[in-house]
Amino acid sequence: MTHSGPSTFVGIQPHSATMDDDEKQKNYELAEKLISEQNFTAAVITGAIAMLLAAVAYGIIVEAWPISYGFAAAGVGVVIGFSMGFLGRGISMKFSIVAAVYTIAGCVLGNLFVKIVNLMQATAASPIDVIQRNPLPVLAQWSVSGLSFIHLVFWFVAVFAAVFLAKRPLSRAQRLAIGMLELRA
Repeated sequence: MTHSGPSTFVGIQPHSATMDDDEKQKNYELAEKLISEQNFTAAVITGAIAMLLAAVAYGIIVEAWPISYGFAAAGVGVVIGFSMGFLGRGISMKFSIVAAVYTIAGCVLGNLFVKIVNLMQATAASPIDVIQRNPLPVLAQWSVSGLSFIHLVFWFVAVFAAVFLAKRPLSRAQRLAIGMLELRA
């Protein structure tokens, strides 16, 4: 069966592929509003605080339940990414980059805190005492000691979660508006 002629459906008008100037202006205004709502400083400060708190939680959880390191690492990424995305309201790539760096640092610090908690329990010392009694190179070695391939896999999951959550979710219309503004520049 061959069909010739234009195909039209009842009640549906053909859509014009071009936007009028009013529609373009509305998209530019929406994009500029979204960009102006970003708060990189708040995201960086919040991310740093979240990194420290999540690293301490990572150390405590993994020391208590060693099998839970995967969930603890992923939790570091989720906490950092969510907090940065919530307060930073970012749409730029720099939010994701900072979240990735913080997540890696948080996992490394978390690994260090596992060793510190372990020594605290063994010697009945405070965390400050454990840190003061050991030189910086020893602390640095502790932060990466005992890592295996599976640790790195979970750290990758954590980074992925942080990168995804650090940027605010945008609707299709908002992504279109941002794209149009980028094309305009």
